[in-house]
Amino acid sequence: MAAGARFARAVRRAGPWLWLLPAMTVLVPFFLLPVAVLLRNSVYRDDPGALIVPDFVATNYLRIITDPYYADVFVNTLMVAFGVSFAALMIGYPFAYYLVRWAGRSRPFLLWAVYTPLIVSVIVRVFGWMVITADSGLINTALLSMGVIERPVRLLYEVAGMVIGLTHRYLPLMVLPLVNSMAKIDRALLAASVGLGAGAARTQLYVVLPLSIPGAVAGFQLVFAGVLSDFVLPNLMGTTRFRMLAPTIYDEAVANLSWATSAAMAIVMLLLVVAMLVCTNLALRRFAPWARTL
Repeated sequence: MAAGARFARAVRRAGPWLWLLPAMTVLVPFFLLPVAVLLRNSVYRDDPGALIVPDFVATNYLRIITDPYYADVFVNTLMVAFGVSFAALMIGYPFAYYLVRWAGRSRPFLLWAVYTPLIVSVIVRVFGWMVITADSGLINTALLSMGVIERPVRLLYEVAGMVIGLTHRYLPLMVLPLVNSMAKIDRALLAASVGLGAGAARTQLYVVLPLSIPGAVAGFQLVFAGVLSDFVLPNLMGTTRFRMLAPTIYDEAVANLSWATSAAMAIVMLLLVVAMLVCTNLALRRFAPWARTL
């Protein structure tokens, strides 16, 4: 009996780890090990003849911090990541609220419209936006026909066109967490707020907005991390006059054969994502402590 009880306790203790085993079999070989290799390469030395030389130096990180070129790349990427995340929040919030609160029978169709861009290949979407943002594309044609502009606005291969494409690509990652967060709000709370004289505007401000903050934070994190590491859109819709991080890492590794430098940049990019996640989670706990129970 004692042996059986000990075995049962051991099984109960190991239960959570057994549930984690499938995830760990994917996480360890396909994420942790590659990150470990990148971290090792980031402290090696670049050598034109040997590509990369085993060493233990901080030269690559110092060059990234002190070189104005790399500083501009990081600043550009952070600006675009924050800008696209904010734009996605401003666009996605009212859409998510309408979808949860007022959509009714059209909700399945609207959800389908949100999910579809995630299914379509990013290359297909990029070429679609290249057609729309071209000098003779849909946007310029519409503005010219309405007399808003006298000559085509340069969007394609500029920062503006790239931001439009990035916002479209990552908007579903903002809408879906917001929809999930707003759907959890008890409608009795909204009815009670209106019944106590708060009105629709104050109910939105003091009830819906605070309770939907977790979804907004989750969407912001997803969009920010995606934009920070995006390679396709900056490469196909952006401009070499405004360098972004992922294409620069690729150029360092493939064109310049600076594998150690590119590894250091990739590690810094990962640290930026981790720092953003930690800061937003701490801010959520500090300014929205009720979110822990949602």
